Amino acid sequence: MVPPSTEPRRIGRVGVVGAGLMASQLALLFLTRLQVPVMISDVERSRVDHGLETIRGELDKLVAKGRLSEEQAGQRGELVSGTVDTSDYADCDLVIEAVFEETSVKKEVFANLERSVGEDCILATNTSSLLVSEMVEDLAHPERVIGFHFFNPVAVMPLVEIVRTEHTDDQAVATAFDLAQRLGKVAVGARDSSGFIVNRILGVVLSEVGRDLDEGAPAQRISEALRSLGLPMDAFTLIDLVGLPIGVHLLESLRTYQGERFHVSGNFRRLAESKIRPIADRSGGLTPQAQELIEAEGEGKDAETIRTDAEEALAREITRMLEEGVVPDRADIDLAMILGANWPFFNGGITRYLDRVGAFDRI
Repeated sequence: MVPPSTEPRRIGRVGVVGAGLMASQLALLFLTRLQVPVMISDVERSRVDHGLETIRGELDKLVAKGRLSEEQAGQRGELVSGTVDTSDYADCDLVIEAVFEETSVKKEVFANLERSVGEDCILATNTSSLLVSEMVEDLAHPERVIGFHFFNPVAVMPLVEIVRTEHTDDQAVATAFDLAQRLGKVAVGARDSSGFIVNRILGVVLSEVGRDLDEGAPAQRISEALRSLGLPMDAFTLIDLVGLPIGVHLLESLRTYQGERFHVSGNFRRLAESKIRPIADRSGGLTPQAQELIEAEGEGKDAETIRTDAEEALAREITRMLEEGVVPDRADIDLAMILGANWPFFNGGITRYLDRVGAFDRI
């Protein structure tokens, strides 16, 4: 992805824009792995204070688990600080944003950062579904901005997607890969594209499940039909884990950028708005409360058609991703799905599974 001779920049001070759950997890990772000063920020001081309290509480938990000594936790606790003024990031070598998943919000964050940080500071976004190139289109120096997508929970999930736009320079990419290694993560590079690798493929699954539900297939039939894919859990349990509002937002983003082949289920919208949680029961179906909100016409597809349609939709999307140059090789997709979505390792990866069942030959 970059020439081997490209030297990464030294990262000795980190800024994290945001003080919520993801921002706090990122700050904790930088503290524990890099042992460098880390500063979080938010628009309200109370949120910053809550974020700092969360981080220090997590350090205490690491002491209780025997992973840090009290002295080590104290030292790391002294390295973290908070602010409501982005000009305090002036001395940072890297600033990563982890704010609300809305392009306009992230554009404003980057505009403020560009006025505040030094010319050598790398700016990163933890977006999971938006186009990085849209966030930086008004910046004077978009070449230093890179996608640096961690998965939740940050301490557990080993994958980082490193996303390069047409503007991103080699040194920013080299620094991101070097930093991922220092953070104990496995990095997979991707060209800027909505959903990148993992969420674009998971989006296909969500789209197919939602379409089948809207067309009248019972939830349990859908779950049973898709078990052969090797998903880490039943389809609707997976949706509970992802979170319906997040899933709907992902599908809306993919539909906007990738096209109408991504179906945004009306039933998913209603369930997300209802705040019924969980929606899945233990058998792979829906809870009675969730089932009451389902509106559908017809009886839906049979299980075999549900399975083959999902396989072919996945094969078509992966083929598009390779043709678009999102990744250079199928192996990148397999690795990303194993590490970022817990796709079963024993299947050899999603593309090998689709090969075995003939999905690529059928499209």
